[in-house]
Amino acid sequence: MKTNDTSYTPQLDIVAMAPNAWDGPWMNRQQLLSRLGSQHNIIYSNGLWSVWDRDQAAWKEASVSGDFYAQDQVLVDQPPKFLLRWPRFSALDDLAIRMAVRRWKRAWGVEKNSLRVVYLFHPQFYPYVKKIQADFVVYHAYDMLSLTPEWNRELEEQQRALLAMADLVLASSDVIAEELTAISGKSVEMLPNGADFNVFCGAATGDSPEPDDLANIPHPRIGYVGNLNLKVDFPLIASLAKIHQNWNFVFVGGKGKLDAHTQKGFDECVGLKNVYFLGAKDYREIASYAANMDVNLMCYRVEGDVWTRGIYPLKLHEYLATGKPVISSDIPSVIPFESNVAIARTTDQWPELIEAALQGNGAGSTEQRRTVAKENSWDARAGRLNVCLRNMVNDQ
Repeated sequence: MKTNDTSYTPQLDIVAMAPNAWDGPWMNRQQLLSRLGSQHNIIYSNGLWSVWDRDQAAWKEASVSGDFYAQDQVLVDQPPKFLLRWPRFSALDDLAIRMAVRRWKRAWGVEKNSLRVVYLFHPQFYPYVKKIQADFVVYHAYDMLSLTPEWNRELEEQQRALLAMADLVLASSDVIAEELTAISGKSVEMLPNGADFNVFCGAATGDSPEPDDLANIPHPRIGYVGNLNLKVDFPLIASLAKIHQNWNFVFVGGKGKLDAHTQKGFDECVGLKNVYFLGAKDYREIASYAANMDVNLMCYRVEGDVWTRGIYPLKLHEYLATGKPVISSDIPSVIPFESNVAIARTTDQWPELIEAALQGNGAGSTEQRRTVAKENSWDARAGRLNVCLRNMVNDQ
């Protein structure tokens, strides 16, 4: 559908597929799609259940017939319990996927001539692409997926096939974009993560009370907000907490997969009186935790083949929006913000930078940090994504 009006983006029917639940921790998927939902018809799905999910509590609690519910300007898919993927039996697997696609098309309830887009955040959903028969295919790589623990030859092949047919490829960092360009030879749009600026800034400047489970933890509080998995350098935190017993390290987030290295450090942290684990929180509560720390950390592992090499931290601009000092591991995506984020390039620099931040000598000022965060808001990112979609359609 080519148009002479290059400023016009037609309404699109988008089925977006990602591994994480819509009502779980908010990531770039929810932030972007909830904003695009004001203009486009969007269905968000985690895909069908598989035969290997039948022992999971979530599958047992799922609806037999499935359903959709509207939330945050998006139609969220709850796949039917009876419709199972069975990849070992291709005919049955294809049938299940075709039936899922029919459900989505009925849910759209739109004209047959409307433009359809399949928007994948992970190559594991590649089997759905041909069945949807979309006008456009978008692949959005949010992490250095090739370095994640679950990566295998099948996913590698699916990613290559997806890149070959994609009309638009997006990456959350320059490092990821470079990798995908090297594989595909295609131009890749870099769309980094942003911040819900008003929420995080407001939590620091407004009258909202600090969370109850944080209120009893004494200052200074040195915080980390996010998933607790093998990307977090728990051995580093254990070492810092043992030496600086007057510092209180606070972790807010659910525990994920750890390897032997991080598990050992995690277990040490659990045994320390000045390390606190407050568990996973609703995404609407996260800002109040980050805003009530004295220093916020991005304490990522950087040694070896860990996907943090290509990460653009979701929490980067959220932390900055609170105005509180931020200290990060030495990862490529943070270097451009070094005037407002202190970067620890060696283990010895961590305590020095934390002490400086606690003394009011952190990188940047409160207002400078907030200015950077405002320039990198999710509203700006969603606007950029809409331009990418418009260019994709107009270049057809």
